[in-house]
Amino acid sequence: MIGKRLLAVLVTTGCLTGFSGYGATDKLLEGMGRKAVRGAINSTTGLVEIPMQVYKGFDKGLGATRFRFITKPIGAVLGVFRGVGHAAGRTSWGYTELFGFWTANPEDNVGFGIPLDAEYPWQYGTQHSFLKPSLKEGLMPYPRKLARAASDLYLGMMEIPAQYGQGAYAGEPLTGAARGVWYWLSRQWYGTLNLPLFMVPNPRDNPGVAFNTDWPWTGYIHCVSKPGGCHPGCVKCRHRAAARAARADVEEVEGGPSRLQKALSEISE
Repeated sequence: MIGKRLLAVLVTTGCLTGFSGYGATDKLLEGMGRKAVRGAINSTTGLVEIPMQVYKGFDKGLGATRFRFITKPIGAVLGVFRGVGHAAGRTSWGYTELFGFWTANPEDNVGFGIPLDAEYPWQYGTQHSFLKPSLKEGLMPYPRKLARAASDLYLGMMEIPAQYGQGAYAGEPLTGAARGVWYWLSRQWYGTLNLPLFMVPNPRDNPGVAFNTDWPWTGYIHCVSKPGGCHPGCVKCRHRAAARAARADVEEVEGGPSRLQKALSEISE
């Protein structure tokens, strides 16, 4: 009982303080609401995918321009199987978002898993092609989704030291620690549910607040093991460097710019 209460406190603390310290509470609450609404819709309307895929299969007729009287019925039959897969993917992801509305999430799912045709099942959308640009590229979303789910589940805890380090650099270590716990629990949620379901389709985008890195170890490697910053293209590291320079005394170098001026010039590059 105590463990459950402690977990609830950690989740609430991570959600609220994990972003309030960074000035993004409104964005957090908006993302939670959108995720819960879409999750509720998709979890209850997933079965609509079956008749919709049958209709699409009949309408496209295998993409053939000749012998449509043969290809259209074949497309409809194949649409049944495709509809079952899409219904399973939409429904399972809907429950993931509905009951995981409190989580942070990947920025998007492009390249991770076969995408659903559209955001909602009654929309026509665009079907994923396994042959474009090649069969190898068309199948790559499967192993990439599996790899991301496994890393989220088994390596998600690395978010705690990573986010604590980022918060410490920004002068907000407690906020960073809370954010790390929230990120860790969020990755556990997505990893646990996506690992056994990596073969079923998923949405292309995510409506909630996104992790600040794609993989759980990226933040640790960049912003903990390399305290001076990860790489020149990292906006977060450049902003943190500018913040540290702004708090420091502005010391003029002989014939050169001040530390603050250097930091500001780095941001504008």
